[in-house]
Amino acid sequence: MQNKYFIKPLACFMACFITILFTIACQTDDTRKSGQVPSSELVDAKYSLTKDRSELDRLREFIPIEIKKQNDEKALMADWMGELKYTPEVVLEKFHSLVRKKRELFNKDMSRARDDYNSTEKKERDFFLKNLQEERKDFLKRKQNSEKRADFFNNQDEVRRTYFSEQREQRDDYESDVRMKRKNFDDYMKEKADDFNSELKNYIIRWNEKLNKEKQTN
Repeated sequence: MQNKYFIKPLACFMACFITILFTIACQTDDTRKSGQVPSSELVDAKYSLTKDRSELDRLREFIPIEIKKQNDEKALMADWMGELKYTPEVVLEKFHSLVRKKRELFNKDMSRARDDYNSTEKKERDFFLKNLQEERKDFLKRKQNSEKRADFFNNQDEVRRTYFSEQREQRDDYESDVRMKRKNFDDYMKEKADDFNSELKNYIIRWNEKLNKEKQTN
């Protein structure tokens, strides 16, 4: 008898879960066909405006990461505005607080990445210049005619110019990547702010209706 009552709920759960996966797969396929890339796909998931739903990760392991993030964003809005339990001012402050935290995290990560890049760049440059210096010392230990000396120093100058030119190109690529990441982050935050403001307007209407009903009741 116990198995009988256990199997039915389990079968229902599995059927619902499979249905959800199929629906999500269709949504993902439609997005790919449209050729549009949501702004949220261009930023790291840790910057997304979501609540902590790590306890559901085991059940959602087969769902695409981007869909998980979208669902978590919706869950956060539902938690704040699904029921009329917070004043609009509190909901607004919750949103602004979360945005501040995510922006601080993003800026901190970008600053750390820049420090790492600068440190690596300096180490590589120092190593390169030290090698050139050692080569000069070894060359000058031996007596050389003017032609060999000219060839040696011309070659070193060429190597140095090539190296610093490549470093500048790498730096330009890095700065371009930084600008793109920041733009993607800002675009994502703007998009989410627009979505939030739209939801908040509806929430304010519902909240005022609630207050009016309470006044009429009293």
